[in-house]
Amino acid sequence: MWKPKLLPNLMLASLLTVTSAAMALDSDRKQPISLEADSAVMDEAKGHYVYSGNVVVIQGTMTISASSVEILMNADGDIDSFHAVGNDAAQAHLEQITESDKSQLDAWADDLVYKVIADVITLTGNAALHQHGNQFSGDTINYSVADEKVKASAKPNTKQRVKMIFNPGS
Repeated sequence: MWKPKLLPNLMLASLLTVTSAAMALDSDRKQPISLEADSAVMDEAKGHYVYSGNVVVIQGTMTISASSVEILMNADGDIDSFHAVGNDAAQAHLEQITESDKSQLDAWADDLVYKVIADVITLTGNAALHQHGNQFSGDTINYSVADEKVKASAKPNTKQRVKMIFNPGS
């Protein structure tokens, strides 16, 4: 059962878990993390943390906004993944200044998963990704952060198409 006095421990655990995000600038990794939500549930033994209701996570230049955010830890106590889910009012959103060229990355989707160790973001449901002035949209977008490779697909058996806008020289 959730006990309010556990909130400080939950916040501390959250601060310790998200500092290894590979997407973050080196300086971001050293920044404190601010996390706000309407409710939080944690299972420290399993490394499973769930924040619900108007969730905002900020660390340096990175911001994740969503209806809910789930954080999973691996056996070594390092962050394995973020899973952010939007709602009818707003999609899950991630914005970050990338290490490679200090450009802004913006990603939106109904469902957003960031696998930290693999350094891959998977956007599902009305997905959009903007970086370097380029724009990608489709039902699903897989983005390899380290390689800056994008794979987008339309929803099967629909008339939806993948859309991309490229800016030469960007």
